[in-house]
Amino acid sequence: MNALRKLWTPAPPLPWLIGAVTAAHLAIALVIAVVAGLTGKATLLVDFLRYPGALFLVSASTAGLWLSWRCWREFSKSDLLRQAWLLIMWAAGAQCLGSVCTQVLGAYTHLNPLMYTSTGWPAPAIRLFGRVGLLMNGPFQMTLLACGLSFVLRAYRRSGLFPHMARWVWLLAAALVMYTVHEARLVQTLLQTGKVSGGFQILGWPSDPLLIVLLFEALCILRPVFGTGWGLIAKCWGAFAAGIALHAVGDILLWVAWQGSPPEPARILGWFAWFLAGTAFALGPAYQLEAFRQALYGGRDASARRAA
Repeated sequence: MNALRKLWTPAPPLPWLIGAVTAAHLAIALVIAVVAGLTGKATLLVDFLRYPGALFLVSASTAGLWLSWRCWREFSKSDLLRQAWLLIMWAAGAQCLGSVCTQVLGAYTHLNPLMYTSTGWPAPAIRLFGRVGLLMNGPFQMTLLACGLSFVLRAYRRSGLFPHMARWVWLLAAALVMYTVHEARLVQTLLQTGKVSGGFQILGWPSDPLLIVLLFEALCILRPVFGTGWGLIAKCWGAFAAGIALHAVGDILLWVAWQGSPPEPARILGWFAWFLAGTAFALGPAYQLEAFRQALYGGRDASARRAA
């Protein structure tokens, strides 16, 4: 840890602050959803999701990027976890860029500065930003995060905290391989039949297998960490696991909404899943930084007691 002395002075824990902001946002969203349902004014909830909801997702991803950068700086250059947090920071950067593209630059709202430009070219540019944002929030973020978690697994194995794989882990790995093979065959069928809409669709295909890889890695990390107790480090990786799972739930609900019946409840629940996923990805580095902070002040207290 290179910069413990530069951490915050005693203040409310970051995870508590993130949780409080998220709880307030979700409470307001629920109240607006109830009012919209009782009055029949669905635009109330739609406007909330398009404006405060979009700003919340952008803010959460920005906080996750900044906190991941702080975590990366705290590890020494020789620590394997420094490489892990570098990749996690890049994944957070992809998530942040994706959130800006999908929620601001790729949306037809007043938050989008492209809406105030001359007519003619903004519409294609907005569609392009939306597609780029989906790629950033999907395969790019997941690939970088999967690489980062692989370094975490290597660090735990090297330290002896992860000596062997349980039987259920191998079963999960087998299921992952089977699903990946199924997805590859499906992609091959689509290519043969010509049912491909473009390059963006092809680039988005790895999303589902990558989500399963991430869940597999997160479960492998949680197994040895939980053995040491439900501490801040366990909560850190537990938050990442929750974020991955909630991201998958949001994608599933969006797919259900696209299928038709009934689209609106599924779409609204998908938004709530993404809110919680954004919070979870910010809570991961927040718990790690809180562990650093407690180690710093715990060491100071011990030194003070010895001096006394």
